[in-house]
Amino acid sequence: MKKKTILSIAAHGDDAEFMAGGTLAKLTDEGHDLYMLIATNNDRGSYRLAAEELRRIARSEAEAAAKVLGVREVFMLGYRDGDLCEVPATVLRGQIMYYIRKLRADLIFSWDPFAPFENHPDHRALAFAASDASSFSSLPLFHPEHLAEGLQPHRVTEWYWYSKSHWETNKHIDISTTIERKIRALYAYKCQMVLTIDDLLGEARAMGVEESQLAAIDSNHFEPLIDIGLRANDAKIGSEVGCEYAEAFRYQTIELPAIFQT
Repeated sequence: MKKKTILSIAAHGDDAEFMAGGTLAKLTDEGHDLYMLIATNNDRGSYRLAAEELRRIARSEAEAAAKVLGVREVFMLGYRDGDLCEVPATVLRGQIMYYIRKLRADLIFSWDPFAPFENHPDHRALAFAASDASSFSSLPLFHPEHLAEGLQPHRVTEWYWYSKSHWETNKHIDISTTIERKIRALYAYKCQMVLTIDDLLGEARAMGVEESQLAAIDSNHFEPLIDIGLRANDAKIGSEVGCEYAEAFRYQTIELPAIFQT
């Protein structure tokens, strides 16, 4: 088996863990090198904490999650949460291309640029930037300043796009042996997990659920609900392919012309 360099490109801390944490853990178990690139600092993802506090803990939470998954290094671009759509597309593309070239990434994980019904502007902006960067990273006339720094053009050969709506899903990965690590990695994002439960409670109240039904839910003790929710989601995906738990992707790879195939 050829050892590969994998670059996970996410808009927020916890994106990769939610959508692909079990698969990423499985790949590091197989000996591949995994790196994380996170574009924002999660500084608006709370009903409780100030933006300054969220920025302060963003890296420590990301690195704690990365340790669980076996990530070699975490890189953060530091943009404000929710504002990636304001970053010029060529600037964000160039920053991602820099890390593709720096790491010589063979394989990319990220949001799907062509998935329908994606409601988060950061996911949409990041998805197109990641797709464009990985398409152009082999061309030396894109961002020649990278060459001046000693980075060489590099061609990505595989893509795992998160299949959030299961649009065009063509690859399922059995994560039955790594779901525990996926869950533990998500627990490391305490502020994001509290937000997830607070959001669920807010949605329930907006839909008229009685407070008596919600009284027992404590966002500060998010672990049981996160565990139940993740297992239910990944078990549903797993049932489609005959395994206990799975994650879904739209997978792409370079297809060699027939002349090169044997």
